[in-house]
Amino acid sequence: MSLPSLTHSKPTIRHRIAGIYARGGNILLVKHRKAGREYYLLPGGGQEAGESAIDALRREWQEELAVKATVGDFLFCGESVPAEARRTQVFQMVFRIEAIDGDIFVKREGALVGYDWVAINRLEEIAFFPDCLPQVKAFCRGEDYPPYQRYRWLT
Repeated sequence: MSLPSLTHSKPTIRHRIAGIYARGGNILLVKHRKAGREYYLLPGGGQEAGESAIDALRREWQEELAVKATVGDFLFCGESVPAEARRTQVFQMVFRIEAIDGDIFVKREGALVGYDWVAINRLEEIAFFPDCLPQVKAFCRGEDYPPYQRYRWLT
């Protein structure tokens, strides 16, 4: 009798928790560089097992930006579903960041290379992942936005 293979891997889903901190017509974004490309994301990252979404967001802002974030309301969510089974599906939850305490400092690690305050009216001009830009812009402009959106898989 043969045993089932323990090396068979199931497709995975990454839970990404992110925050929007917008002030004076600008939004705080982290800058990544990978394979010679630069792009921006909402600050945040992966939720760990046993960790609440709020705790994950606080931890990620401390790790990425060296600040203590006061997390506000849940804003919206969405997911990127890859066409290729070997890729990781990403489910993202986004919260409002009410305030930050401390001076922003980015420890360059992995793809993370810095941060920028980007003008909300110039978001279309940057590479931004995942594809939640319509929700982000609408929130920042005080407009209605869908609470859930399936994002295009961007490469």
